[in-house]
This record gives sequence, structure tokens and C-alpha cells, in this order.
Amino acid sequence: MRITRSFSKILPAVFLAGVAAGVAIGTLSASFRGSTIFRDVPSTHYADDAIGEMYQLGIIKGLDSAHFGPDEPLTRGQAALLFKRLRDEIKGIASSSSRSTSSSRSSSSSSSVSSTSSSVSSASSSTSSYNAGGFVRFDSLTYNVDKNVATGQLQFLVMRIGGNTGAGTVEYALTDGTAVSGKDYEPISGTLTFGSKETSKKLTLTIKNNTAASGQRTANLTLKNPTGVLLLGTPATAVVNINDPFSTSSSSAGSTASSSSAAPTTAVLSLSATTYTVLEGQTLTVTVNRTGVTTSAVTVGYATSNATGLSGVDFVGASGTLSFAAGETTKTFTVTAVDNSTVDGNRTFGVVLVNPSTGTSLDQSVASVTLADKQTSTFADGTVKFGSSNYSVNVTAGKAVVTVSHVGGIGAASVAYSTTGGSALPGTDYSAVSGTLTFAPGESIKTFTVPILAGGTAGRVLNLSLSSPSGATLGDQSIASVTLQ
Repeated sequence: MRITRSFSKILPAVFLAGVAAGVAIGTLSASFRGSTIFRDVPSTHYADDAIGEMYQLGIIKGLDSAHFGPDEPLTRGQAALLFKRLRDEIKGIASSSSRSTSSSRSSSSSSSVSSTSSSVSSASSSTSSYNAGGFVRFDSLTYNVDKNVATGQLQFLVMRIGGNTGAGTVEYALTDGTAVSGKDYEPISGTLTFGSKETSKKLTLTIKNNTAASGQRTANLTLKNPTGVLLLGTPATAVVNINDPFSTSSSSAGSTASSSSAAPTTAVLSLSATTYTVLEGQTLTVTVNRTGVTTSAVTVGYATSNATGLSGVDFVGASGTLSFAAGETTKTFTVTAVDNSTVDGNRTFGVVLVNPSTGTSLDQSVASVTLADKQTSTFADGTVKFGSSNYSVNVTAGKAVVTVSHVGGIGAASVAYSTTGGSALPGTDYSAVSGTLTFAPGESIKTFTVPILAGGTAGRVLNLSLSSPSGATLGDQSIASVTLQ
């Protein structure tokens, strides 16, 4: 029988048996769902509630802060750790393999990004573990709207993911790209307030009644200055493409929904990966990249945050400010993992970018770090593979973001990627891409994008392929597909 990580469906029954036996166990919250924590757990999944409840109690953990792998196989080692945590929770003892029991999680969930992060604004760094306040982000990297003879409107969502406990605010604004405020669109800006358990807010952009042919124009959406329990997620910036049906050179059907046609107006700072891995006793070097405008000096704050691993116990908390001189495009900071002799399994913590200087925006500003247990982990070169066998993207989304994982290795590696056909048509449904992803030591998840053309046909599928690995071997998921919806 094939057992998957959705094994957690059986755990509530085990807990009920504990209650019947008069054993004191942690309190479950029926409203806490796995889909609010992990991007790969659909809200329709049969184990959604169970995954959320068991995660809240510290019985189960994710592959990383954003992925659970609900349909991946469960190993015997994982099963042993799982049932040990379950036994310890039922017996009411503190497990060395899961410091994240109900009580320790409760205390850690109110902790800030780092006790040493006073140089980083408390409004942005007041975060907790991944099941607490959550991250606010746009629901897409790009939005498309047609300019029309009648005033058009575009609605978009600001989402809260990774947690929904507690209240906070975040500021939003729309600024000119090639579009002009008051001429092409009505300006919007303000503050969104999320109450506890609120997970989304809707905003509306009004397009001006302008019938002059002007071609496609762009405006830039930005989230900034989160307060309370909220942190910025990714994407915290997005592009609005205002397509011009009056221009023969630009239309919604021919647009690639990309901001690449417009010269960049700001510096954009991003972490080099979405997930990192570091072995106990080693130091992780995290790279921050600058794209867009590079002609001026800019700064950005960084900090670490608790998840299942605890600052000062599992890793040395770090925070500070990175200063990019004019022309500089990369900066690094380091985080050291604490070495111990305890078999306590893998743990995770977070790294975040906050408080970019004026004229600077954040793209990939949040990442998780897997702290690998030296006593239970064996690293070789590892494998590279797609994060999923199938991705889905709306034909109006502008691009598909594809994840590639470096699994079981912490050294440098690279792999080539490409689109390889399918029922979707290049030039009509998408733009063909190819390239090479390079994993620096410690980087375990990277992404690339496939431009999706606004005139694409829903239901078509394009295929992806990985090839020519270096420093690693191809994993069992070296081909994947993207379904247009």
C-alpha cells in the first residue's frame, strides 16, 4: 500500500482515542487549514483540515515553509518521527524531535523576527512562525486591462498567506510606469487593514476614458510598510498592463503581459532563491540581487525569523542593513546554524528583506531555510527536479512561475531548462524560453518564468524539460507541463 504525506487524515482519530483514554492533548482549531500554510495543498484536498490541525500542534511539518507534498510518499524515517511527536504530544512531554509543541509554538509565535533586529523597522519585522501572522502579497505578478471607450475597471486581490492570526496593516500604491496617472488611470493609494482571520482584500483600479491610440502602457503596484503581525510576501510588486484596442501595434490579444517593454524606473531587490538549505554547524551565505536601475546607491534591511527552528538555539539570529553602491548588483549576508549532537530532525527558519530605500522595490523578499539535522541527514550531490509535475496558470496572468528544486545536496549545481512543445502554441499561447538555473551552495529552490500571451487558449498544455545537470543528477521529475486555464 502506498502511503502519502496526507497520512495526517488518520491523526485526528488517534487524538480522539487519546481523549477517550483520558489523556490530555493539545487544543485543535478546526478553522486552521493546511491550504492557509502550504501553497501545494488545495483548499479542496480531502486532508486540508487535518493537515492544518496537525501542523498547528507540531505533529507534522512541511517540506519547507510553503510546500507540504500532500501526495508524496511517506518514508519509514518520517513515519517514526511523526509517531514519536504524536506520542509525546499525547503524553504531554516535551519532545526533543519537535521543539514546536503547543506551548513552545505559542511563545515563539509572538516573538519578533529577531531579538537583535532593532535596526530593522519593527513594523516590518514583527513576525512570528509561519502559522501566525502571515505574509501579504498580490495574487499575480501582472494584470491586464483594456482601455475602452467606456471607462474600464480592474479588480485585483491582496492576499494573506502562511498564517492569519492577529491584525495588521499594509500600504498600497499605484505609480506611473509608461502610463500617466490622471490621464491613463485614476490614481489609487491607501492602507489595507487585516483583522484576525482575514485573508484577502479587494482593490479596484479605474481606467480613464481615453480613445487616443497610444499603444500598451504600464503602471506599477506596490505593497509596503506592513505593521502588526504582517510581513511582505512575494510578489509585493506587480505590473498593470493597460492594453490599447485602438492601436494596431498593441492589443490585448497580442500583448505578452510583460513589463519588459518599458524601461525600468526603480531598483528591484530580490533574494537569490525561494528556499535554502544549511547543515548544522555550517554557515549559509544568502545573496541579494539588484535588477532594474543600478545607477544610484540603495539600501535594504534583512533579518531572520523563527519557524520550527529557534533563534539562539538552532541558528544564530542575524539582522542588519545591506548597502549597494552605484553599479553594485549583488550583496550577501550570512547565517550560522548551531551544531548539536541531538537527533532532532530538520527544522526551518526564515530570512526576509525589509525597508528598502526610497525608489527601491522588493520582489522575492521572503524565503525559508531548511536546517538539516547532521545526525539524520546524508548529503551527496543531490538531484534537480521540477517542484511539480503540472502547473496551472490563467491565460490572463501574464506568466507562469515554475519552481525547480535541488534536493539532497548543499553544494553548487546547475541544470538547463526549456519549453518543449505540447498542444499550446509558441507565439500564440506563450513565448518559448530556455536557459540555465545555477544553484549556489545552500540554494535549494529556484524559479524561472514562461511568458503567457493574453490571447492564449484555455485548456492547452505546454511541456517543460530539464537537461544537462552539473553538480547533481536529474530527479524523477525532470519533465513537467503547464495547463492554461
